[in-house]
Amino acid sequence: MATRIEWQEVTEAVEALASRQKPRSVYGVPRGGCTPAAMLAALWGVPLLDEPKGGCLVVDDLIDSGQTRNDFTEDYDCEFDALFRKPTSPAGPQVEKDGWLVFPWEGNEQGPEDSVRRLLQFVGEDPDRDGLIDTPRRVVKAYTEMTSGYRADVASILGVQFDQDEHYSGIVLLRDIPFHSMCEHHLLPFSGIAHVAYIPGDGGQIVGLSKLARLVEAYARRLQVQERMTVQIVDAVMEHLRPSAAACIIRANHLCMSLRGVKKDTGGMVTSELRGGFFNSAQARSELMSMLS
Repeated sequence: MATRIEWQEVTEAVEALASRQKPRSVYGVPRGGCTPAAMLAALWGVPLLDEPKGGCLVVDDLIDSGQTRNDFTEDYDCEFDALFRKPTSPAGPQVEKDGWLVFPWEGNEQGPEDSVRRLLQFVGEDPDRDGLIDTPRRVVKAYTEMTSGYRADVASILGVQFDQDEHYSGIVLLRDIPFHSMCEHHLLPFSGIAHVAYIPGDGGQIVGLSKLARLVEAYARRLQVQERMTVQIVDAVMEHLRPSAAACIIRANHLCMSLRGVKKDTGGMVTSELRGGFFNSAQARSELMSMLS
């Protein structure tokens, strides 16, 4: 539960800080300290810094655990002060144990939608203009869908298995499974195709082919790196199907490479993970590769 701090309280707190000896410069701790730091810098007529440096006054909206204060005073040899000493002190409002302090400059939105608004402001946009006013809600909805893999039950996906009347010991391959995922380093998409294969074990257990596609989806719809995703898919097949061999080969194109950084389009990144017979047997591996060619 959030407790609202009104502008009058903030103004009074800023004026109280302004009565102290004037510093050479002021820095505001993102994000809550930025507005009061700007107010204080204007009152004192001193520079407002983009980054802290020795001898400046570092301003935050709140001292809670004291860790932020300790970090700045130790790392930058600077002074530190805040509008409110503690969230449960007479100088500041009362909050729930796991609650948040909400300051006037933080708007009325809470949670992830507020974070999207701040990102829009960071890039220089006005989140209240007509074209963007519903964007925070849409982005949160989109990210909920694109990260649905965190809520997928892999054991359930691979749990519906079939006993074979006649034991099949050949390769089961579902190739060219399309997927879209999100690079965890830059939150940019990467997309491609996955090939998933296995050879049933002694029990002869198999799953419907749609389950392999759902398995790829379960791991793709997360913040990922392609290498880890490849291994996770094979790990799941080995754990839940207990095959004599399992493999996953993924080819994908990454926007974090083509859209930013080196800005190069390539033929795609390829990763593979081979287990059991596909790793130990050249014949099984060759047969799998021929099925993919």
